Amino acid sequence: MTAPTPPPQGPAQGGPQGPHHFTPPPAGPVSQSSARKNLVIAGVLSGGGCLLVIVVVIALIIVLAVRGGGSGGGGGETGAADLPPEEQATALVADYFDALAAGDAETALELNPVNEDMGAAPLPVEAYTAALEAAPITGVEVGAPVIDDGGLAEGEVPVTFTVGDQTVSDTYRVHDYDDDGVMELTGGHTMAQVPDGLDGLGLTVNGAEVTAGEPIALMPGGYEVALGAEHFALSSTDPLLVGELATSLEWPEATLTEEGQTAFRGAVDEAVQACLEQTTLEAGCAMSPVPTTSDDGWTMVEDTVERTISEDTQRTIDTMEATPSSDEPTYVEGTSVGAVETTIECTKDGQKGRCEMWLGGGMGIPHVDMADPELPVTWS
Repeated sequence: MTAPTPPPQGPAQGGPQGPHHFTPPPAGPVSQSSARKNLVIAGVLSGGGCLLVIVVVIALIIVLAVRGGGSGGGGGETGAADLPPEEQATALVADYFDALAAGDAETALELNPVNEDMGAAPLPVEAYTAALEAAPITGVEVGAPVIDDGGLAEGEVPVTFTVGDQTVSDTYRVHDYDDDGVMELTGGHTMAQVPDGLDGLGLTVNGAEVTAGEPIALMPGGYEVALGAEHFALSSTDPLLVGELATSLEWPEATLTEEGQTAFRGAVDEAVQACLEQTTLEAGCAMSPVPTTSDDGWTMVEDTVERTISEDTQRTIDTMEATPSSDEPTYVEGTSVGAVETTIECTKDGQKGRCEMWLGGGMGIPHVDMADPELPVTWS
């Protein structure tokens, strides 16, 4: 489907069509050899003049052919200003969907460019080409446009099409925003906000790197989302399908791979064992410090603390599931480790004994920075 091309304009009529006529002065006598020479020169000039005319005609044909078939960025065919706005709008949207149906993302972007004032970043053309391959555009039907030409001409063009296995009915807006007589597509892309929950994970969309928290411009098609960070995967591998302009995408969430969960548990267990080995009144892993004296007057002896965990607590560590945080997904969070059995050497009035700490000493919730190769553990 293409816009009708106006018939080429002929030469302007009226005015003198040839050179002015005058009577030349009488020629002097010419020798026979000079006559032959002049005849040859005249012949050459005559042939050169014909060649020049042919070259000029070819050049004009080429120029007219280019003017009749070239497309402008977002403005349809050159010469579209000679068409009524309704015809321009229909041809522009039809040409755009012809390009989509042909898998020609480059031409589609020329007809419907991603402008800077849209507030969204374009993807490389290869990413759009992959989208049209993943979810082809078929069954396109362009309806009758509705044009408001009360001021700057603008309007809407209804379109029905199928993307992948989904049938879409939508409306594309056209606007002669610069008042040059040529309609252009405006806002003809889906603006998708890349979620912050995928930040720092090497996120790609159809192989193109994108930045979490920033909007991107998408044309109809299918988009595969992938992660490049070690230990991480997505909750779904299904491609994002873009159809309607106002499509609200359901982005997959980041999860730890099984290898990532194993690495997390290993880091937590190592940190727990290091905390259990501490004999001081204060220890790590978010455990409450042992008080220096008890309520009944016993004094705790520094560097005599023994801490142990039960088999159930160890099993909790060995099976703990980590969850990426919503605002910093590489910083994953586990669950509470549980109770710690704590005993301390203590004295009172010259007596020595072994005191046990009640209602305290339990470990907190571990957090591991999976982006750090050392897998450091912090506690809350």
